[in-house]
Amino acid sequence: MKHRFKMILLIIFLIIGLLLADGVLNYNLEPAKIKAFFNQLYTDVREDIRNGLGINDNIDEDITENIKSEDYNSDENNNQHSTAYIINANDKRACWISYLDIEVYLCGLDEYSYRREIGKMYDNIVSDNMNTVIFHVRPMCDAVYPSEYYPYSVYISDDRSDIGYDALNIAIEEAHKRSLSFEAWINPYRVSRNETTTNSFKETEYYDKYKDFIIEYYNIDGELCLVLDPSKKESIDLIENGISELLDNYDIDGIHFDDYFYVSGMAYGLSVDEKKENINNMILRVYALIKEKNPECEFGISPAGNMENARNDGADIDRWLSEEGYVDYIMPQLYWTDNFIADDGEVVKLFSERCREWMDINLLDKPIYAGLALYKAGEESENDLGWCKSDDNLSTQCKSSYDIGYDGFSLFRYAWLEEEKADKEIENLNNYIENDYINKITEYGN
Repeated sequence: MKHRFKMILLIIFLIIGLLLADGVLNYNLEPAKIKAFFNQLYTDVREDIRNGLGINDNIDEDITENIKSEDYNSDENNNQHSTAYIINANDKRACWISYLDIEVYLCGLDEYSYRREIGKMYDNIVSDNMNTVIFHVRPMCDAVYPSEYYPYSVYISDDRSDIGYDALNIAIEEAHKRSLSFEAWINPYRVSRNETTTNSFKETEYYDKYKDFIIEYYNIDGELCLVLDPSKKESIDLIENGISELLDNYDIDGIHFDDYFYVSGMAYGLSVDEKKENINNMILRVYALIKEKNPECEFGISPAGNMENARNDGADIDRWLSEEGYVDYIMPQLYWTDNFIADDGEVVKLFSERCREWMDINLLDKPIYAGLALYKAGEESENDLGWCKSDDNLSTQCKSSYDIGYDGFSLFRYAWLEEEKADKEIENLNNYIENDYINKITEYGN
């Protein structure tokens, strides 16, 4: 009887949770946190009931196997767009799933809940007309999968303990079920980002292994951080080993680097040319390794959208886009609108200007994708007024980038697909994709 009572309570709580998450009850609660709470509640009550009834632990394995065999054609999964709008080989409409998203939606879940939750995330991405996920598999010298070279990430396992299943393998399986391409997003150098993650990494066995080629520096908040030294051969060896591990064990469609190369504070006195040389040594080796192991696997980089900042950080963007052997595509982070107020008070079409600058250096005509700032939707800014003055920034940016030859875009980042103040931006972007976009990429593709 007590187990039946617990189940009734669970159902009541779940109904209340769904009402809150859908906004039916007007409480100022974050949907992601509500979902995480009820996922955990479900797990706890299920464990109580299972233990009380003496149910075998293999129940989770049986349930998981059933999930693996499910077809994703039901209305619940909203998968009607899963194979739509893939017009040419370069067409990429992606969403970054950051370690911040992983921490909120996926950290600490059992295998059953993890598979369900990531499936829901992917269904949202598919329903918003995207065909690619860029998933943070190594945020900072750690891994969301069992690795020989890195500890578990604190963003998938709070205490870095083995979570008992391969989160990366499930993430790839569920993406491919929905016809989503899966790119493994890596921060090649970053080891920690603040005092907390620094201390956490120093407590692992890997710190003693790698400390001879780790740089300690202070971030802009004065916190001690760790990073692999790009000038050291051992750093490149480690990066290569980690990528080999991914390519050997997982069915990934791409390797993706972001803009963390030389960051402020980590290399005083080093010239820009020296930074570029160190970074290029790594990029060349990584590209060759990927093509040797899997020629079909793409390698792309998403540098800072301000080209001078990118160059100063050691990103040799001019060489990457004028000489073969470095990248398959480039995805600059173009996080501005065309209603930007410069220091002199002049209104600058900053997105369009920088969008064009990247095209101008693309001498090899590599696929180029616009990194778009979904997270700025509705933002109040003293300089970049477009985000609060209009709700069609992303659709306009998508259109203007295609007009000059871009091949697609990526949205940063997943959580904002579920934020109310980004709803209109997403709605307008979807309207563009489902109408004008198709004609545009058909024109360029053919």
